[in-house]
Amino acid sequence: MDQLPIILCLGTLGFVAAFGYISVRATEKQMRDGNHRKSSLSRDGVEERLRRAATEGR
Repeated sequence: MDQLPIILCLGTLGFVAAFGYISVRATEKQMRDGNHRKSSLSRDGVEERLRRAATEGR
């Protein structure tokens, strides 16, 4: 019974580390991908959306 909190703590830390690693890998993959849409909050993202809207005729 004394080992249960230790097991739960290590399991939680392991899950958080694995989730963080997967998230970082996905973010890096999106940054390398040239076709991925940028955030509308960033300056180049706004320019990209305006450019696309102008070429689509909206």
